[in-house]
Amino acid sequence: MATQKDFDKKEAIFAATLELVSKHGFHSSPMSEVAKQANVAAGTIYHYFKSKDDLICALYVRLKEKTTETLLKQDDANKHYRERIRSFYLQNFRYFTQNPKEFYFLEQFSNSPFIQAIPRQDLQRLDQPIYDFLRKAVFMQAVRDIPPKIMISMLLGSVGSLVKLQLSGDFQLTSSDIEQAFFACWDGIKRQ
Repeated sequence: MATQKDFDKKEAIFAATLELVSKHGFHSSPMSEVAKQANVAAGTIYHYFKSKDDLICALYVRLKEKTTETLLKQDDANKHYRERIRSFYLQNFRYFTQNPKEFYFLEQFSNSPFIQAIPRQDLQRLDQPIYDFLRKAVFMQAVRDIPPKIMISMLLGSVGSLVKLQLSGDFQLTSSDIEQAFFACWDGIKRQ
C-alpha cells in the first residue's frame, strides 16, 4: 500500500522530470539529474519506475488525467452545449497558458515515438471523458455527427495553436480574439 511519503516522492520525481524535460527535452534529461532535482536517491526512482521511458510515459498519463479532470470539473450539465463546449475551450486555453511546461510536455510526447509505448486502450481511456462529453452533444443534436476524434482535433488543435501563439510572446491574444477563435470552431461543429 502506497503511503503519503511514497506519493510525495513520486510527485517530486514527476515535477523534476517535467522541469528537466521542459528545459532540455526527453533525451537530455538523465535519471541522475531527475534524482538530484527531486532530491531523492537515483535508486529511489527505480523503485517506482522500471526505466526512464517508463517514467516519461507515467508522467504523460498523470498529466493527461490531471488536465482532463481539471477541464471537465466545472462542466455545468444544465447549460446549452454551446456554452459547455465554449467553457471547455476557454478553460483549456487558460489552463495551458498558465501551465506551459505541461502543455509543451504533452505536445512533445504526443509527437514522439513514446506515444507508441502506451497501449491504445489506455490512450482511449485517457480521452474517454472528453469523447463521452462530445458524444452526448451529438446525441442531443447540439453538434454535427462528427467522429469524436475529429471534433477533439478541431477543438484542441485550435486551442493548442492559440496557446503556442500566446506563449511565443509574438502576439497577445485578447479575450475577444479567443472568443472569435472559439466561435469559428463552433461554426464548424454546430448542428445547422
